[in-house]
Parts: sequence; C-alpha cells; structure tokens
Amino acid sequence: MNLLPVSSIISSILASSEVICACIAARIYCAPPNAVALDSIRAVGLRMKMPHWLKIVGPVITFVVVGGILLTDRYLFPVPNPGAISFLAVVFSAYFGGIGCGLVSAAISLAYAVVYFSAPGQFLHFSPDNLARVIILFLATPATALMVGILQARAERMLQNERRNSQELTSLRAALDESDVGIVLLDRELRAQFINRAYRRIWRLPNEFADKKPAFVGLLYHARDTGMYGLSPLEMEGFIAKRIELVRAGDTNPIDLRLGNGEVIRFRCKALSDGGRMLHYGNVSDLVRRADELTELATVDGLTGIYNRRHFLKRLEGEWTRYRRYGHPLSLLILDIDYFKSINDGFGHDVGDQVLVFVARMCGDGKRSSDTIARLEGEEFAILLPETKLDAAYVFAERLRTAVATSPIPCGDCRVEITVSIGVAVAHADMSDPSEFMKRADDALYAAKRAGRNQVARAHDTQSPKIRRTTAS
Repeated sequence: MNLLPVSSIISSILASSEVICACIAARIYCAPPNAVALDSIRAVGLRMKMPHWLKIVGPVITFVVVGGILLTDRYLFPVPNPGAISFLAVVFSAYFGGIGCGLVSAAISLAYAVVYFSAPGQFLHFSPDNLARVIILFLATPATALMVGILQARAERMLQNERRNSQELTSLRAALDESDVGIVLLDRELRAQFINRAYRRIWRLPNEFADKKPAFVGLLYHARDTGMYGLSPLEMEGFIAKRIELVRAGDTNPIDLRLGNGEVIRFRCKALSDGGRMLHYGNVSDLVRRADELTELATVDGLTGIYNRRHFLKRLEGEWTRYRRYGHPLSLLILDIDYFKSINDGFGHDVGDQVLVFVARMCGDGKRSSDTIARLEGEEFAILLPETKLDAAYVFAERLRTAVATSPIPCGDCRVEITVSIGVAVAHADMSDPSEFMKRADDALYAAKRAGRNQVARAHDTQSPKIRRTTAS
C-alpha cells in the first residue's frame, strides 16, 4: 500500500471540502438571476422525476469507487491517497442525494477504510499511524457528508425561493404592463429600471429608448424635445429642475401635469425602501374636466356667465387682505338696473334675461384681467377694481353708465331703453372689514337712485355718510 502521512489526508479532506463548498456557494450567490432560476427548475424537476435514482446513485458510485480502489491497489498498482478519492465520492453522494445518501456513502467509505488500513491478515488491527488515519476519517467523513447535505438543502431552498421570486416578478411586470396607469421604477441613482407600456404610450416613448433604462432626467428631456408640455424653453428648464428636486426628495404630493394637447396627467412619486422611486402617471383629464365644470357651476352665474355672489365675496376677501397689507388703492362699483321689474312685467322675462346678459357684457367691456365682475343678485351687479383710485373708478363707472344708456335693446318692433344707477367707493383705513366696504358702495348706489336714477354717486373717501352725486347730463 502507498500510505500517505496523516497531514496529507487532512489536507486532502480540507481541500475537497473547500472545493465543493465553493461550488455550492457559487451556485447560490454568483449565478445570474436567469441561471439561478434555470438551475432551480432543473433541480426541482430532477427531484420530481427521479427521486429513487437520486437516493441510490451516490452510494452506488461510492461502492464502485472504493471497490475499484481495492482492485486497482491489489492487482494493478498502488493508488495514491485512496482516502481522498473515496472522500470525494461521499461528497458527490451528499451533494446530489442529500444528507441520507451522504451518510450511507460515508458508511461505505469508512468500511473500506477499516479494511484498507487494517494490518495484513489482522482485521481491525491498526498500526498507530493507520489508527490515526481511521479516526480522522471516522470523524471527518460523516461530518462532511452532513455539512454538504445541509448546504445542498439550503441551496435547494434558496433556488426554489429564487424561482418563486422570479415568477412573481414576471407576473408583476406583466400586470404593470397591462395597467392603464403609467409606471416607472427608478433605482437610487434615479435610473429607470422598468417602464410600462402605458407610460410609453402617454409620453410617446420609443421602445428602443425605454429599453436602454434611461435616467429620469432623460425621460424629462424626451418630453421636452417632443413638445409634450407646450412650454417655452426657459419655462421647461425650470420645470425639469423642479421635477428632479421633487423626485429626489420623494415628495408624495400629487401634481397635475397639463400637456400641450389638453390632457391632464396626475403624477405621484413613492419612495421605496431600497432608495429607489416608483412614479405613477394617471390620465385624469376627464376628472379634471368635470372638476372644472363643477367649479364653474359653483362660481359662475348660469345666466350671464360672470361670477356669482359667492365667488365675488371670496375674491373681495383676497383683495381686501392685499389692500390692508400693502396699502394699494382698491375701488368697488355696485350697480343696479333701473326699473327692472317694469321691464320684466312689460316685456316678459325673456326680455328681462336679455337685459341682464346685455348689462353683464357691457360691464366686461374694457375690463382688466385683475378686475372682478359679478352678479350679486337679481338685477344688481358689482365690479371690483384693484389698483384703482376713487376718481379713476368714477370715470370708469360714468363711461359704463353712458354706454348702457345709449345702447337700447331691440325687442320685436320696439327698442327697450335701459339705464343703470352706480355707487362707487374706495377702500379706506377707517373701514373694519370688506362688508363695510360693500356697505359704503351700496349706500352710494341708493343715493344715486334717490337722486333720480341713471346716475353715478361716489362715497366720500373718508366718511361714508357724505355722498357726492353726479347727475347724468
């Protein structure tokens, strides 16, 4: 026999263990995801199809190996380091068959070792060196079989979990692709890892560009270059910088993005636990359109198309706050159609409605974007004039009164003469709130009516009881 030192046996065992453990670790950790999933499918399929073969192949191979070693050593030539060879057979058995197969193969290998290391003609009698070798093998072989079997079982579980995760990820991607909501998954560097079909459709993103996993800023630049937003280049640069800042911060507040074609896309950002971001893009054009319609119903007078009393009071409150803060002039006109009840009674409500619409249109002629026109109730209207002093407001009111008085409305064979009375007031520091401001303008209106109608009266800019009336020429 060609017996090696005990240290050589230990070294061979350790080397073999390192090799097989490295193989298992590489299979678990180093294989790419697709390879891991494929290995898992193969491993599970192999165990389902040939469980009995897997249980006996290891011990059979171990028996053949140790038998071959005995015959070769006796009849052909001395086998170098036979213990290591039989040990590898045990590892192979445990790797493919599990712990049970490994232990059976270990028993076969140890039986061979007992025979191999026994003194010639004296079974179970060992020299001191051989006894040490046998003890080491008895300790190391079963332990290695257990270790490899445990590692292999762990590897199988991890591969099966990886396969399930891979299937779940595939199903999730398929579901996201079927969604009508645009979805973009970004990594911590804000590079797109997944872009579903809805996003590509909404933003007209070519598949070749999306499949390159562009950065988030690249997606914004694509929308800019294709004119999706309809913004000027200067506005677009600021818009892109703001969007990137919000996504980096993980701001979850929804943002409505109005596209150049009139559609409205609601954007949401969700910060993920791995530092990435999930972006949602939902087309809410119909919802926004309905909301705008409801807002219009709540703020606009249905007959005349100008603001109603409720919205006017809201605008007045805002302008009053600005006046108190900055001290800029603020004027208010309240006008009433003279003898409107007689028009309704004499010509009918249809003509009365035409008169209301006509006066509302006349109020809007020459209106600035900052001005607010509203129908307060019945035949009473109000015009709020920011950045306007009392004298300028009076000139505006006189021009409006004259335009109405010189523009009769045709009604069949006759023409309906219309006049209006207007009260003008300017905000002043001695006023406590917007209601007092309206009261002064209202007082001026009634002063104009008492003076004979078809007139403009203005409240004195310091004391409300003093009314200065200007009679129409």
